[in-house]
Amino acid sequence: MLALYAVGDVSPVDVTRAVLDRAAAMRDVLNPFVRIDAEDALMAAEISERAWRAGLPTRPLEGIPVSIKDTAMTRGWVLGRGSRLSIGQPAATEDAPAVARLRAAGAVIYACTTTCEGGWKAVTDSPLTGITRNAHDPAVSPGGSSGGAGAAIASGCGPLALGSDGGGSVRVPASFSGIFGMKATFARVPQWPVGPHYSDMSHYGPMTRSVADAALMLSVMEGYDPKDPYSFPPAPPGAFQAGPLPLSGLRIGVAETYGFLPVDPEIRAVFRRSVAIAEQAGAILVPVPDFEDWRPTYRTLWQAGAWQALRRLPADRIGLVDPEFLAEAQKGQTIATGDLVDAQMRRIVYRQEAGRLHGSVDVVLSPTVSVLPFEAGKTVPDASWPDWLEWGGFAFLYNMTGQPAASIPAGFSAGGLPIGIQVAGRLQDDVTVMRVCQSLEGLLTEGRSIPSRVVGRLAA
Repeated sequence: MLALYAVGDVSPVDVTRAVLDRAAAMRDVLNPFVRIDAEDALMAAEISERAWRAGLPTRPLEGIPVSIKDTAMTRGWVLGRGSRLSIGQPAATEDAPAVARLRAAGAVIYACTTTCEGGWKAVTDSPLTGITRNAHDPAVSPGGSSGGAGAAIASGCGPLALGSDGGGSVRVPASFSGIFGMKATFARVPQWPVGPHYSDMSHYGPMTRSVADAALMLSVMEGYDPKDPYSFPPAPPGAFQAGPLPLSGLRIGVAETYGFLPVDPEIRAVFRRSVAIAEQAGAILVPVPDFEDWRPTYRTLWQAGAWQALRRLPADRIGLVDPEFLAEAQKGQTIATGDLVDAQMRRIVYRQEAGRLHGSVDVVLSPTVSVLPFEAGKTVPDASWPDWLEWGGFAFLYNMTGQPAASIPAGFSAGGLPIGIQVAGRLQDDVTVMRVCQSLEGLLTEGRSIPSRVVGRLAA
């Protein structure tokens, strides 16, 4: 789009109108949006169009449509977090740092995407907004909690989306939706205000159709902001635009199960094929030793955080909360102090163990998720899974350690459902993760999805 804008072949206003039309058409089919802000989007697009036509200096995302997940504060919009608790609340008067930076870079912010309540699970439905559906098959879930963003990108409703990830919430919908999504290193993208119950396990990240687009988007959003004292200076100028990193001689850790995680046979087959392709490109494969099952530790931290988020609600408001989310939070109320402290210490151990692992390899490849996309409106594929914390386990390690991790499309199931693989890197080494993903993107051609074809199937 930027290249076409530069030569005048395409106009930001025309692109924005096309995106708004597509978003309106997909709204009732997939339910990816809380709101579509056509008026403000067209005003921003007109400003960008004048800059391009007049030959004025342009910004990195001048005239590019971007959607924002309903967990990021956006000026003029009610911050809903997928919750009925937001009904009647005033609109935000300022942007979260990530949103402000996208806006300052010339992005046309056109829509707010759906999430489950507070981003509490790895699928997307809520009492506030209903069920969000998968662009590849509306009968199944797009994953979550950034499922609205995944459905929007997969169906061609704009090229860029801001997601957030406290337990796979960018990577799971990226895998389920056949797109690219990355959870950056904790605090690379400043986090403000603090999200409920995920505390310092939550990260912002880009969701896009190409890795290069995500790299550009992340380069705009990253860097220190005083609102987030954990945030740190940006990468060197141009670091994210360095292009694919050749895989020849690269040491790639291979973690098919980490020693304890179940994997659907079709996901296993796609993962093994992806690893073989990386090896054919010259990568040195390093088997990853078995890890202790980290899901119980994550469960303790997550449930305690969920209780903290809800425990001060007055009795006349608690009935507005998603009953499933409330039930999980009430489990957090019963966690003993000693068990919580033990979980916090285990998290430190996982950081050390992951640090040691990533000190010996450049990146680690694993499946993104244990299961294929399943029925929309459900939290688990079937009764064999007690809850989503069991099937979403591949993601949790990197939320607890804060390391960068991405999901890249790698293939499809026999039924045509997308499958992604996870690429994780060293703390603060987001650039290597991006560059390795760009190389894999060029090799894993079976995973590519074309939005126009997806939309054509939906229209049919």
